[in-house]
Amino acid sequence: MNVPTKLAAFAAGLALTFGAATGAGALIDPTDSPAATSGAHGTAEKVGGHGGSHQTPVPAAARALPGGLSSAQDGYTLAVERTTRTPGVRSTLRLRVIGPDGRAVREGYEVEAERELHLIVVRRDGTGFQHLHPRRGADGTWSTSLTLAAAGSHRALADFTIDGVRRTLGIDLQAPGTFTPIAVPAATDRGRTDGFGVQLTSGPVRAGRESRLRFRITRDGRPVQALQPYLGARGHLVALRDGDLAYLHVHPDTTTAVGEIPFVAEFPSAGRYRLYLQFQTGGQVHTAPMTVEVTR
Repeated sequence: MNVPTKLAAFAAGLALTFGAATGAGALIDPTDSPAATSGAHGTAEKVGGHGGSHQTPVPAAARALPGGLSSAQDGYTLAVERTTRTPGVRSTLRLRVIGPDGRAVREGYEVEAERELHLIVVRRDGTGFQHLHPRRGADGTWSTSLTLAAAGSHRALADFTIDGVRRTLGIDLQAPGTFTPIAVPAATDRGRTDGFGVQLTSGPVRAGRESRLRFRITRDGRPVQALQPYLGARGHLVALRDGDLAYLHVHPDTTTAVGEIPFVAEFPSAGRYRLYLQFQTGGQVHTAPMTVEVTR
C-alpha cells in the first residue's frame, strides 16, 4: 500500500479511530509571551471575568457542537500555510485566523490562560500530544516550531477568544509514511508521568451535566505539595473525545486540597475521552494522559 493510500485509509476510518496516548505524553510549551491574567480553555463560549473558578455562559449552539470539529465557525476560518509535514523534522508552522471580512485577524485577541492563542496538536489516534503557544506577527500570522514525531494524520486545534467569544477551530496535518495506529488504553483512574503518580479521585463521570474532576498528584506515595502555577492555575487539562477529537471546554476550580488539581467540565456525550493533565514542579511541565469512560 503506497503512502497516499495509507493516509486515505486512515482518514476513512476516523469513525473507528483508536484514540490513544503515549506513556508520559509529549509536551512542547515555549514560554514565548509574557504572563497575564489567567483563564481557562473552552469553545465558542462568552467570556466574563478571569480567574481560577470561571463561571461563563455558554451559548446553546456551543453546547450542541463541541469545538475543534470544523475549520470554520461564526465567519472565522483557520488557515494553515502548509498542512503536509515531514515526520521527525522540526519546521515552522504558520497559521492565520481569517475573519468575517476575509482578512487575517490582526488584533482583538483576548488573553485566556495567559496566552492569546493555544494550539493543540495530536495524532488522530491520540498519541504525540503537544501544547504550543505560537507568536503573532503584525500581519496576523501565528508562528511556532513543530515536529510531528511519527507519520499519520494529526489534528491541530486553535483555541482563541475574540470579542468575548471563545472558539476552537481544527484542521488536519498530514505526515506521510508508514504508521501503525495505537489502540486507546482502557479507562482508568490512575496514571504515571515523570515519576509522579496521578489519580482521578472524583468518581464516575456523566454526560450532559457539569462534572468536577479532581486529580491527586503524588510522589513515592505522598501528596506533592510543591505544585507550581501553570498558565495561571494549579494545572491545565485538555479533554478530547475519542474518535473525532472534539475539544471540550474545561475550567479550573479553586476548591482544592494539598496535592490536588480540580477542574469543571461538561461532556456532551457518553463514550471514551482522552484527558491530558499538565502540571508544573521545579520549573518543569509534566503531561499525564488518561482515558475516562463517560456514562449517560
